[in-house]
Amino acid sequence: MSRSKILTVASLGAALLVVLIVAFQVYQVTSSRRLYDALLGTPFAPERDAPAVSLIDQRGIATPLVDPHASATFVFFGYTHCKDACPLALAKLAKTYRLLPKATGVRVELVTVDPARDDPAALRRYVAQFDPHFVGLTAPKAQLAPIWSTFDVVVDAKTNDVTHGEAIYLVDRRRKIVTLYPPDAAAADLAHDAQLLAGA
Repeated sequence: MSRSKILTVASLGAALLVVLIVAFQVYQVTSSRRLYDALLGTPFAPERDAPAVSLIDQRGIATPLVDPHASATFVFFGYTHCKDACPLALAKLAKTYRLLPKATGVRVELVTVDPARDDPAALRRYVAQFDPHFVGLTAPKAQLAPIWSTFDVVVDAKTNDVTHGEAIYLVDRRRKIVTLYPPDAAAADLAHDAQLLAGA
């Protein structure tokens, strides 16, 4: 085969490879859009990532906010002295967690909005009331404040009863904050969305 024919074949091969790569990327984007359109929660906008930081869990061990090994992560912002919204949300998440097959690898995290009182021991006692697999996370306020801001959580700690948002957030394996849910959302809806992301 002549040099010119070899170059022509090589050029055609390279062009075909580019076409295949672009087609695959388009397919991935289209499939991803269909998946996320099927979620029942309210889309979180504008799109943003959960901060890639480590906090202290209920065992006193540094652990990432949104574990990279989790297929999907529910994040709720609350505190152990909360008398109404937090117990209701965590009970809803416990019901959701029980609806999920254990193999899905879904994680539930409580991030405190009251770090002055929520040390690891307090978080350990608190989250254990709902499910032993739940993760409680704390850190100094200076480290938590940017996380609250990323999730649009407003914390007003002027009184002993901390005022804060009540939404439950769902984060995918890429660390994208995908959807949010009101505290009265159905556990079946939360489980549906987590399973969709777990299978993505």
